[in-house]
Amino acid sequence: MARDAALPPSKLSPLKLPLLPLLLLLLRETGAQDVRVRAAAEVRGHLGDTVELPCHLLPPAPEIRVSQVTWLRLDAPEGNQNVAIFHPQYGPSFPSPKPGKERLSFVNAGQSTGAGQGTELEVRDATLALRGLTVEDEGNYTCEFATFPRGTSRGVTWLRVIAQPQNHAETQEVTLSLDPVPVARCVSTGGRPPARVSWLSPLDGEARESQVSGPLPGTVTVTSRFTLVPLGQADGVKVTCKVEHESFEEPVLLPVTLSVRYPPEVSISGYDDNWYVGRSEASLNCDVRSKPEPTGYDWSTTSGVFPASAVAQGPKLIVHSVDRLFNTTFICTVTNAVGTGHAEQVVLVRDTPRASPRDVGPVVWGAGGGVLLLLLLLAGGPLAFILLRVKRRRKSPGGGPGGRGGSYDPKTQVFGNGGPVFWTPSAPGPLRPEGKDKEDEEDEEAEKGLMLPPPPALEDDMESQLDGSLISRRAVYV
Repeated sequence: MARDAALPPSKLSPLKLPLLPLLLLLLRETGAQDVRVRAAAEVRGHLGDTVELPCHLLPPAPEIRVSQVTWLRLDAPEGNQNVAIFHPQYGPSFPSPKPGKERLSFVNAGQSTGAGQGTELEVRDATLALRGLTVEDEGNYTCEFATFPRGTSRGVTWLRVIAQPQNHAETQEVTLSLDPVPVARCVSTGGRPPARVSWLSPLDGEARESQVSGPLPGTVTVTSRFTLVPLGQADGVKVTCKVEHESFEEPVLLPVTLSVRYPPEVSISGYDDNWYVGRSEASLNCDVRSKPEPTGYDWSTTSGVFPASAVAQGPKLIVHSVDRLFNTTFICTVTNAVGTGHAEQVVLVRDTPRASPRDVGPVVWGAGGGVLLLLLLLAGGPLAFILLRVKRRRKSPGGGPGGRGGSYDPKTQVFGNGGPVFWTPSAPGPLRPEGKDKEDEEDEEAEKGLMLPPPPALEDDMESQLDGSLISRRAVYV
C-alpha cells in the first residue's frame, strides 16, 4: 500500500480510481454546511410600544454548536456597544446601561434553565424584545452567532421608531377683506416622521405650513393654514384637510366649513312692470344675504317723497293703492354689525293695466288668420281665370293643331275668309255662334264674373263674331 501511494498518479491501480469521487462526496456531506443568519432588514416600532428584533440561525443542523449570541448597536453615540449576550451555559447578559436589562429580553431562548448546572442550552432563535421604545433606540442592530466549527455569522436590522400623530382642523372666522388671510387651520401633533398635510377646496386658496417640536422628543407638530381673500361667496363653503402618515392605513380627512363676516348684499323683488293707477295690494321685497343677520331695514325714494299708501314692514313694502306718487325709484337700505348695503328699484305707473299674454294671444292669431285668408282670395281669382281660359281654348274649333275653324285675324273675320258671312238664327232667342254649346256659354259667364266690366262706351262698340271673338263697329279695317 505504501508502495502504491509512492507511485506517480498515472501508475495508480485502476481499482482505486473510482473511489476518488466517492471520497470527495463524503467530505462535502460530513463537513459543516453553509451557516447564515436570518434577520429582518427593517423593523418599525411605535413610540412607547414593545418591538421585537427577529434573529434565527439557519440551517438547524445538529453538528453545529452555538458558542454565544451577541446583539450589538453599531451607530451608538459611544460607538459600537454590546446590547445583549446569550451564552448556552451561563444564560443572558445585558452589559449596556441603555436600553438596559429592564427593557430588554430574549423572546424564545431558555434564560434560566440549566444555568449554573453544567448543562448547555441549544440556541437557534435569538429574537430580542425591546420595551418602552424611545427615539434614542432608533438605529442599526447586529445579531451575531458564534458557532463551532463554522465561526461567526451575523445579520443586520435597521430599527425605525415612528409616532402616529393626532390631528384636528378648525375654521377661523374672518371679516370681509381684500387681502389674503387664513380662514382655516389644520394641526397634526407629535408625528414621527412629520405628517404630510394638504387641502381639498373648490376655492382658489393656498396652504401655508409651519413645523415645531412635538410633545415627545423626536416628534414634530405640523400646522397648515388655508389662506385666501375672504369674500362673501366664501362663507359656508366646505374645505377638507387631508393628513397622510406612514402609520395610517389611509389618509385622514377633516372637513371644515368656512365662516366669513360680510355686510348685507341686497336686492329687491316683487315688481312685475304692471303697476297702474288704482291697483291694490302690490308689494316690494328686500332680499338680503349677510353675516351676521341684519339689524335694521329702511325704505326711501330718490324723490324724497314717500307715498302715503305705502307701509314699510321690515324687509317688505306693502302698497294699498297705487297712485302717481309711486312713479319713482324705491331704495331699501339694510344694516348689520359689519356694514350697510342697499338696492334700488325703478317703478313705472301705467294709466291702465297691461294686457296679459293669454289675452293678446287670440287677437294675434285672429289677425294672422284674416291676413292669410285675404292672401288666398287674392291669389285664387287670377288662378281660376287662367284655368277657364285654358279650358275654353282647348274646346275652340280652331284651337287645336290642324283645326278647320276660321281664322281669328280681325280682317278675315270681317270678310269671312274672302267672302261674306251669313247666318240665320234657328230660334228666337239669343244667337249662338257655330261651335259653341251651353257649357261654353257657362264658361264665358264664369269668366266674365272674374273680369272687370269694360267701360260702357267700349261695351256698346263691340260686336260678337261666329268664332267667339269681338270686333269694333267703329273700326275701319283694310
